[in-house]
Amino acid sequence: MILSTHAIVGGAIASLFPSDPLNAAVFGFASHFAIDAIPHWDYPLRSISVGKGADNQRLRLSQAVMIDVMCVGTDACAGLALASWLFATNASAWVITLGALSAMVPDPLQLAHSIYPREPLVTVQRFHGWIHSKRKLGWKLGLSSQIVFAAAVSALTETVR
Repeated sequence: MILSTHAIVGGAIASLFPSDPLNAAVFGFASHFAIDAIPHWDYPLRSISVGKGADNQRLRLSQAVMIDVMCVGTDACAGLALASWLFATNASAWVITLGALSAMVPDPLQLAHSIYPREPLVTVQRFHGWIHSKRKLGWKLGLSSQIVFAAAVSALTETVR
């Protein structure tokens, strides 16, 4: 899943726990793995490798790295903005942000593992790779299905709250 989808789901979950940041963070983090098990599309990265056998220890600043950082950063910021817009109130804004960030953090942990392959990153990466869907969708179906999924989670959350 793209980071925006993870952030929206994490924000939706956090909105169910507006005064409980620990549950918002834990369930947001767990949601990442649950929805990565669904077949989906991920945008390609030009220079950064993630997943099994990735090694970014020799990664150096380059145009390709900057493009990847801009792409990932735009995706993450859009997700945070959408999660805040959809779910935050004045009282719960920081908890929604925490839930959204917690839902996105397993993906940067993959990069951290590829640079520093030590525990607990090894175990998190092993689980992430195991649960992640092996079936990849094309970008049109993959992106549209993520939009529909995020909208459905948002609508469901509104009915539960």
